[in-house]
Amino acid sequence: MSLWDNSSQLENEGPRFQHDVKAGFNPPTDLPVLPGFRPSNLPRPSSAKSQSLSFVNGYMMAQSPLPARHLPHQVIQSLPGSRPMTAPICVEKEVLDPTDVSGRYSFFRKKTDRENCNIALPFCPESKLPSFLEHDRRVLLFNAYYEEDVLQSAIEEKRIHTCEVYFYVEDGTMEIIQTKQENSGIVQGRFLRRSRVAKPGSSSYYEIDDLKIGSQVVIYSRTFHIASCNESTRDYVVKYHEWNEEDVDILPLPRDRFAESNKAKMRRESGVPGVDRKRKMNDLKQVMESMLGKESSMTDRGMFLECGTDSLCFHVLWDDRERLYGDIQYFLLFYYLADDTVEIMRTNSKNDGRDSFPKLLKRSKLPKNGRVSDSDCYTWKDLGIGETVNVFGRTMIIARSDAFTRQYYLSNGITLRDDMPLQLAEKKVEVKRVIPPYNGFGTEEDSLRSCTGGLNPPPAKKDLQKMRDKSGVILRFNAQLVSDRADDATRRFVIQFFMEDDTISIREPPVKNSGVMGGSFLRRQTMKHENGSYYAAKDMYVGNIVDIVGHQFLLLNADEYTYRLMECDDRTFPFSNFARLHGILTSKHNEIKSYFISNYEGTGIIDQDGLAKCCRSLGLHLNTQELLTIWRKLDKKGKGNVAFTKLLKLAASEDAFGSQR
Repeated sequence: MSLWDNSSQLENEGPRFQHDVKAGFNPPTDLPVLPGFRPSNLPRPSSAKSQSLSFVNGYMMAQSPLPARHLPHQVIQSLPGSRPMTAPICVEKEVLDPTDVSGRYSFFRKKTDRENCNIALPFCPESKLPSFLEHDRRVLLFNAYYEEDVLQSAIEEKRIHTCEVYFYVEDGTMEIIQTKQENSGIVQGRFLRRSRVAKPGSSSYYEIDDLKIGSQVVIYSRTFHIASCNESTRDYVVKYHEWNEEDVDILPLPRDRFAESNKAKMRRESGVPGVDRKRKMNDLKQVMESMLGKESSMTDRGMFLECGTDSLCFHVLWDDRERLYGDIQYFLLFYYLADDTVEIMRTNSKNDGRDSFPKLLKRSKLPKNGRVSDSDCYTWKDLGIGETVNVFGRTMIIARSDAFTRQYYLSNGITLRDDMPLQLAEKKVEVKRVIPPYNGFGTEEDSLRSCTGGLNPPPAKKDLQKMRDKSGVILRFNAQLVSDRADDATRRFVIQFFMEDDTISIREPPVKNSGVMGGSFLRRQTMKHENGSYYAAKDMYVGNIVDIVGHQFLLLNADEYTYRLMECDDRTFPFSNFARLHGILTSKHNEIKSYFISNYEGTGIIDQDGLAKCCRSLGLHLNTQELLTIWRKLDKKGKGNVAFTKLLKLAASEDAFGSQR
């Protein structure tokens, strides 16, 4: 039978098998293998994969990936790559026996089995459970160790690390946990997370038979020596893997001398009885053990009963100015009579710039030559006013003592010298803060903040109440530039004063053919007097000369809003206080009347200049703003001249606002 006949025979077996045959067969043709000479309507192979895992009655079943609906059981078993099936599949027959998997298990049978509480197994007697079900939660435990070379140590050459190797039978994965050692200083715990481990230089993985007792396993360049296993692991490998008794014999771990010495040291430190510690018992520990009932030595108990907690107190100083950055430091020396121990504590002074540590020397015997020896230590007879004490290379001078110390020395026939004056603290150099001049960047308050604050100083605080009350209140004045140049005499400026933040801005109205470009002369900012104080609202009045950025401006007049604002706020603007000016005119009523009688010209009308002339003749030194305030009360309609009788009536009236009624 030819290949073409075989393909026609397989076409009758099923569409999937037919598609595979066509996809892998290329019929001969006489056409050249060139673009345009090959058919383009060939069917594309299907890339869909059927599900091979399903649940039947709560059990997982692995099915064949090929659809066997149209193929006989013998053909399926003969196909390459097909999985062995527990029984031939037949969808036409419905099974009745729960152990029979040769037919179809319908929904009706499932419902019947659930109602009758029947257990229907999806496997026939010849079937075998999958490994993940057969060996579910089965873990083998092996004890192993590996050696690590220690190069830079004089007390150990090799270090032994003990580990526990867990082998999961269900999927062949391994996990290694390193046994923790107390105070080892090494990061311990999980060495290898659960995963399959490949053999070095091979594509195969480690299995159970590779973990026999005495074998060596190389994992990540570390050689693990299998030493033993637990009882359940031993029973399993002997029963199912046919290991010999030699394969499960326990091997002793190598001796780690460093670990043994470290363990013995910890036994000494932990207070195990009968161990020679070869060191002095801690005082606090000795007291606590005595309180718990442990017997203590009676040596030197007589001095304790005689002196108790009495101590001699001396004021000592250490002059260390010979060294670089050295200084004079002061300490208190306490000598305890009960056990001849010395304790030195530092006396802290305010703002001395030193760390406040409590003690320079804890309570202990103070050797004279720097070496601890009971035969050559300081006693109370070696201490006295003016004597020096060597505290481990620090030469300290005893300067003073308290009353109890002097009385103790007198009782023993020794008289101490008078107290030495302690050196006073050196006078600190007063450093005056010099504020650098304003450089013109930003505001002056921001520049001062950068000089007095940190690297990121907060903005300067503002008077929010004043900004809220005086928001939008602006004083406008017409000003003239005071200059010797003829061109500047005709220039006019508008000066605006913003009362919310005391800032000033100046603008020059443009004049055609004047040769001067108008516009902004000074941006809005705060300005200072020559004495350093800022310009305030009280400095803005008609007739005043203000010095701004090296230019002098004469305030000629103001607008009506400014005049009324100044007259209503007589506290801020004292030159617009009409009540004060009315009192001055009232006191000069007779002089004013005599002036007009002597200087009567027949018209009986005066103007603003006549008012100023009258005040000067009477000796009243009023500025331009005060004269304007009086004139505005006389000439309310703004005619420019009034009868002098109005001035007489204003001066004669007792009420300051009588002329308004």
